[in-house]
Amino acid sequence: MTASAFPAAVPGRPMWLAALAFAGLATALICVPAWPGHMNYDGLYAYERSFAGIEHMTWPPTHTYLFWLSRKAGLGVGGLFVAQTFLLFLGAGLSASLLIRSRLWALAAMAAFATAFVAVPPMLGVAMAHWRDVTVASFALASLALWLLAAHARRAALLLPAALMLGMSVSLRYNAFPLFALIAPLMIWRPLLERRPTVALRAFATLALVLGVGLAWASWQWRLPDFKRMPAAGTLYQIQLFDLLGVSACTDRNLLPPQVTAGRPITPAQIREAYDPRHVQMAHEPGASDPPVLKTDGDGAVGRAWRAAIPRHLGCYLDHRRIVMVEQLGMAKRDVFYPVHGGIDANARGLALARPDLSRNVSAYVQRNAPEYWRRPALLYVLALGVAGLLALRRDPRALLALALTGGAAANLALLFLIGPAADARYIFPSNALCALVIAAGVAMLIEGPPTRKARR
Repeated sequence: MTASAFPAAVPGRPMWLAALAFAGLATALICVPAWPGHMNYDGLYAYERSFAGIEHMTWPPTHTYLFWLSRKAGLGVGGLFVAQTFLLFLGAGLSASLLIRSRLWALAAMAAFATAFVAVPPMLGVAMAHWRDVTVASFALASLALWLLAAHARRAALLLPAALMLGMSVSLRYNAFPLFALIAPLMIWRPLLERRPTVALRAFATLALVLGVGLAWASWQWRLPDFKRMPAAGTLYQIQLFDLLGVSACTDRNLLPPQVTAGRPITPAQIREAYDPRHVQMAHEPGASDPPVLKTDGDGAVGRAWRAAIPRHLGCYLDHRRIVMVEQLGMAKRDVFYPVHGGIDANARGLALARPDLSRNVSAYVQRNAPEYWRRPALLYVLALGVAGLLALRRDPRALLALALTGGAAANLALLFLIGPAADARYIFPSNALCALVIAAGVAMLIEGPPTRKARR
């Protein structure tokens, strides 16, 4: 293939050695201090189910399957830690090299992407943990890199693994698809990032995406290895209860069904005392309120109360959701919520940090620097939108992809605005990673200028 034959949206070349070295170095810097990976209840539960099997679909089971594969490969819990980190940076590195003509600027973009983890400490803190949010981002960037490789080589067959990686990302969280809300349509509209694709090519891209997303959906219905159909996750009531607490605090009225407090009366002042926009679980903590707020759906009473209250108090509902999102993006006056776990919770498998002092030092760096306003996650979204907008103003053919990535990050925030049960820093890690890549690669693209037919190399 001649240099001029490369699509304008993918003017670079895959820098395999540089991307592999970049991913290896970044993986070592993140994994060594936290080895074998920080783990809270979520990670420990997924790991334990890799021994005992899936018992329900409260959490998507793919994380457990990945732990199982890591164990069967003889790599233990650390194998998945290395794999998710390496895949994250390899996807970013390959994508940068394919989007940027200059090898020097591609290397600079890789370095800038890695720097984002230091500049925005919650990204580093989350990356050190076995949280499925990290694996969502890892497979998302792997999917992007494979798609760009398909466009670069003009090989439609590579769209299939790209779609399967997208499906893997979606399968890890019930709310992960919005990340691809604009990417997936773009893959169908311009499968190889060229104008006027054939109908057959669009049909193939559509079928590949249907397969990838369909497998993700199937993983939520039937467990492996016996393909037993499992009951759907029954966690919607926790989101609804969170909303009822927030709206009650706002309206100064008790909108909770009596089942939530076991029939005991609770005043608006007591509800305000229990309510914390950072996490619904804080209302259930011992001593959060008297009477205690129970973790129950009250045989459907919570859902009925939610459906009655939200239309009547829509303004307070939106204000509650706004406050949660402010916490989520790190824009609140107080510290960023839960930017790092910092260890491994007590467990029956004997899992413990290999270097607790080093882990403690890095975790302290995250905790100490996360509150600085210029290092909070919200800035990533502003900068990514600005970079993508400048690319569009310059009529750069890569702008469409940058806007799709930024739009996916925004769609992820939009869904979290409506359904987020907490403001943990980890929940926006996948969209943070997309924005960091748009910023790192986009600035390099702006510096080198739009690719011309003569300059496509």
